[in-house]
Amino acid sequence: MLPETLRTDRLELRPFASSDAAAVFAYSSDAPWAKYQTTPHPYSEAEAERFVADLILRDRSMKPCWAITSDAEVIGIVSLAFDADHRIVVLGYGIQTLHWGKGLVGEAVSVVLDQSFECYPILSKVRAHTDARNGGSIRVLTKLGFSHEGTLRANQFSKGEYVDEAIYGLLRPEWEFRNR
Repeated sequence: MLPETLRTDRLELRPFASSDAAAVFAYSSDAPWAKYQTTPHPYSEAEAERFVADLILRDRSMKPCWAITSDAEVIGIVSLAFDADHRIVVLGYGIQTLHWGKGLVGEAVSVVLDQSFECYPILSKVRAHTDARNGGSIRVLTKLGFSHEGTLRANQFSKGEYVDEAIYGLLRPEWEFRNR
């Protein structure tokens, strides 16, 4: 199983606690952050509390997630959803807008990817889905070595409109090449 806590030079990734709901509410209710998320906007404190409670109750063997923290403040999330007996995993992430453009989400995702591939030798692929208009998310994935595998047109209905969903993938040999 993946470690509960991961550290990088600038971040600590740890399990969510119920006391994190206020921080999740703060960044999730920010309009620029919410633009490409499927979460409702406006976002309520009760929704943040329910979301964090659900994260705490997740089966970490199949759906691990981490609170991204900087100076002990929760600034984002990295989550995984394993499929096919840990051979394929879907990656999710988000970070507070105040921290966009600093490389922090890439740093957090990178340590999760490294741990995932190392912990599960049968893991062959990491897949990520993003709103096709979300250039920041696409840049993160591209910098991490993900390849664009396709775009599903009008694949989600979010905030009153149909949204194209871009699919990105990272295969084990690509991760190994990146980490040489």
